[in-house]
Amino acid sequence: LRLRLGENDLQRKEGTEQDRLVTKTIPHPAFNPTTLDNDLMLLKLDRPVGLSRAIRPLPLPRNCAAPGTTCLVSGWGTITTPQVKRGGGKSRRTQSKVVVSREHRHSKPSIKQDRSKVVVSQERTEGGSWRCSSLAGGDSGGPLSCNGTLQGIVSWGLQTCALPGRPGVYTKVCNYVRWIQ
Repeated sequence: LRLRLGENDLQRKEGTEQDRLVTKTIPHPAFNPTTLDNDLMLLKLDRPVGLSRAIRPLPLPRNCAAPGTTCLVSGWGTITTPQVKRGGGKSRRTQSKVVVSREHRHSKPSIKQDRSKVVVSQERTEGGSWRCSSLAGGDSGGPLSCNGTLQGIVSWGLQTCALPGRPGVYTKVCNYVRWIQ
């Protein structure tokens, strides 16, 4: 497994990229592949990463983001619905402003009852179009940044997402800080 950091455009080399080999994976011990509960994994790299303007750590949160918080999600995922192909739809990384919603408003029982997830109901790109964050959308594993901290990791979404009742779902990092550390 290889990891690339500092990538912003998949079509051209920018000189900011760093490649690393993953030497060890540490999935959360309670990860459930059926429900995607506890959907996070730590990666050990073959060597340290050099920090730069394109590669910076996102601090872990001290508190969970409140419903109504405006956040940013980054990735190469599709920004249209329905999604037209698996594995993403963009060659250039995009950012979207999103709003954390109240989990209990959603009808899917696993979302209603699982406090390990952050649910995002409104997702718009900087240009104003709707964004889909999902496993098929190319954003999986990407960051949800709220107030400069890592509040979520893209976990899953429905094929036709970013619409009312079809939220993007993220692993709620604030509940895992002790495990991560």
